[in-house]
Amino acid sequence: MPHSPTPASLAGTDLSQLNLTDIQAFVTLLDTLNVSRAAIRLGMGQPQLSTRLARLRRLTGDVLFVRGPGGVVPTATAQSLEAPARELLAQAEHFLAPAADFDPQRARGVLHLAAPDYLDPMLLPRLAGRLRALAPSLSLSVHPLTDDLDYAQKLADGRLDLVIANWPDPPAQLHRLPLMEDELVVMMGNHHPLARRPLTVQAYLQARHAAPTAMRPGLRSTVDALLARLGHAREIVLECPVFSLIPYVLTQTDLLLTTGRRFTAFFESSLPVRVVPLPLPLPPLQYYLLWHPRTRRDGPIKWLREQIVACVRPAPGP
Repeated sequence: MPHSPTPASLAGTDLSQLNLTDIQAFVTLLDTLNVSRAAIRLGMGQPQLSTRLARLRRLTGDVLFVRGPGGVVPTATAQSLEAPARELLAQAEHFLAPAADFDPQRARGVLHLAAPDYLDPMLLPRLAGRLRALAPSLSLSVHPLTDDLDYAQKLADGRLDLVIANWPDPPAQLHRLPLMEDELVVMMGNHHPLARRPLTVQAYLQARHAAPTAMRPGLRSTVDALLARLGHAREIVLECPVFSLIPYVLTQTDLLLTTGRRFTAFFESSLPVRVVPLPLPLPPLQYYLLWHPRTRRDGPIKWLREQIVACVRPAPGP
């Protein structure tokens, strides 16, 4: 399972001194930025909260919070620990949640999932097959992730049940479960001149590229944002709102598509295209599931999370 690396400030520390209540206290103080309110929300006295924070300070070697107007302000170290702390709590709740009284064979209704269309093209067929076999009366509605979709609000009010995403910084108030990693690769038509020789950095940057249409003007894709960090830019001459159409475009053009290997596997076996390694050291795409805290023990949604995970792991072979 993909996971957040242990922060450098915890390296070499005896983590047996740490418990989930400490992490919960840390996250609650991040949410409230007020020691009194955090203690009330946690159902403990301020001295108990102070004891837990003192233990975290010893373990991290950082004060974590300093006094600010009307409360406290997190330090840079505390901010860097927020994402792994929230992820740890989400995974613990997912692991420790009691079995829900949910019978998929008798379940009725509609579950709502929002997902990008550059996922493994076989994920939805596998998921649909599992749902038809295990929950024949349960319906699934798949929503596209578009610029005008306020997915966080829709998760909060129940119009969405789950979101599959790969953004670096999802809203901190949502629960998150790592789903998979996907190596970035380059796909091109078999006729492309670069298909007959090793792809170099120079050739990649000088080529012309196809990409999904930006969700809003000026918004850079994950690939372009990662390239920019290395001081590079590519020339995109074709944008398409339907990601799964781009492989067909490659068969008739001299364009390159940079995407995840899972996405390319289906098309590599069915179209005259070639997939080669990306000649730049970009990190893999990180996918995860998002859901609202109010649904963490909801039987149907918890069950759907489990089905999605089962469709993704283990990763399909080459």
